[in-house]
Amino acid sequence: MLRRISISNYLLIDTLELDLSKGLTIITGETGSGKSLVIGALGLAMGERADAGAARDGQRRCVIELEVDTKGLGLDDWFRSAEVEPERYSILRRQLDPGGRSRAFVNDTPVRLDQLRELGERLVHVHSQHHTLLLNDPRFQLGLVDHIAGHGAEVNAYSAVYARWRATERELLTLQQDEAQAQNAADFARFQLEELEAARLQADEQVNIEQELGRAEHAEELISALRMVEEAVTDESGLGPVLGRVRQALAKPAKFDTSVAGLLARLDSVHIELKDIADEAADHAGTISIDPKKAASLRERLDLILRLQQKHRVDTVPELLTIREKLTTELDGAASLSDRIVQLGKEVEVLGKEMHERAKAISRARIAAVKPLANRVEAVLHDLGMPHAVFQFEHHTGEPGPYGMDDIRARFSANKDRAPAPLDKVASGGELSRVMLALISLAADSKGLPTVVFDEIDTGVSGEVADRVGTLMARMARDRQVLAITHLPQIASKADTHLVVSKGEEGDRVATSIRPVVAEERVQALAHMLSGRKVTAAALENARVLLATRR
Repeated sequence: MLRRISISNYLLIDTLELDLSKGLTIITGETGSGKSLVIGALGLAMGERADAGAARDGQRRCVIELEVDTKGLGLDDWFRSAEVEPERYSILRRQLDPGGRSRAFVNDTPVRLDQLRELGERLVHVHSQHHTLLLNDPRFQLGLVDHIAGHGAEVNAYSAVYARWRATERELLTLQQDEAQAQNAADFARFQLEELEAARLQADEQVNIEQELGRAEHAEELISALRMVEEAVTDESGLGPVLGRVRQALAKPAKFDTSVAGLLARLDSVHIELKDIADEAADHAGTISIDPKKAASLRERLDLILRLQQKHRVDTVPELLTIREKLTTELDGAASLSDRIVQLGKEVEVLGKEMHERAKAISRARIAAVKPLANRVEAVLHDLGMPHAVFQFEHHTGEPGPYGMDDIRARFSANKDRAPAPLDKVASGGELSRVMLALISLAADSKGLPTVVFDEIDTGVSGEVADRVGTLMARMARDRQVLAITHLPQIASKADTHLVVSKGEEGDRVATSIRPVVAEERVQALAHMLSGRKVTAAALENARVLLATRR
């Protein structure tokens, strides 16, 4: 339960320390005094989004702290997942810094806003006139049925499967579209790959072909040059014979002069080198053939390589080989895309089957729950001053959606001469409030909610009906903490704790304050609600009667 709320620099509240107790706490005050500020601050402390301008003074930090007794609430899993040290009296704190930054803490440990919101939803249920309007929403009605009937876990499990099925189906459709769009590109890539593979390219072949083709195209020129080299050395008037005669002329002088002997040795070396050159030129000339077919073949091969290079805008064979590998990878990816599509198709089928099975099981449970639940709602409505009220749930099934395959519509009649019809067609504001209160009371009983807050949910009721509404709230408060904002003295008289909100001026500023009233002050507060600004003796007496008979 909630033990204390501390509010600093929030809207009309400068500072406020408010102790909260178990049982029924009623908050009253004049219209516009700021009764709902406590509910708003409570929402912020539980992770609701902060509106701009929530701080009373925009230059100072707005801080809201909520002290909660967590004993027996089964929150160990939340503390463990949020990595927060659990304490029986835990502190939830929300800070709104100047400039708009929002921070959240639990037991002085920073937490994300969604974590704070999750914790808050497990601590407090807030219901307002807005929720009464939601009663006309079929989705809200379905959620209430599941909440009261205890189907929440099954619906959450189904919704998770449904979400996976939808996500997988969307991925499958996307891949199928991608596959269709990529088919033309894949066909072209396959053609390019086949062309490159058919070429059987080798990394160094272009250089070799260019050299070999050069020899083939200039064979006669090469042979002529090599023969000329050979003849220049071996011909009678060539270098060889001339060098032989010079060597012979130096042979005898070399015996007498070492310098001449050195020259002779060098000439011998030159003679040997020239002979090797002539022999090598002759041998090489013998290997060169004049073959037009081979030259044409080499030229054709080089043309193919150059054409592929121009087509793919590269300059070398290794770059063509890289493109070939890339195309292979792309086509492998296209094949893996097809494999993924097949796999996703199977997953969609499996998830779809599980989803339908879960939806049918939930539908059977809902069908079994709606009639007894409608009877329980009728019983509460009878207690709330509608003895002829009829409440029903109209049930239909359709295609599975995020919350199952069921469509549930509440039908209601307050009068025995009228057939039940949709709530928005027949229920007045006061009747809607009582229907909502009946449903919430059943929800609180079924879920063991530790704290329930009603923000003027009694709008549209008065007199004896208001007294019955107050009695129901008091009965709910026997097993849990109930906070209620009301403008009805019949309901306020049922409170275990009565808080009065007032608004006054502090210098040139308006401020809201809240204080508990007891004994004669409480009589005065109820009398004020009964008679307005001028408290009459009759109002005082009526207030005392209400307090004397509040249970």
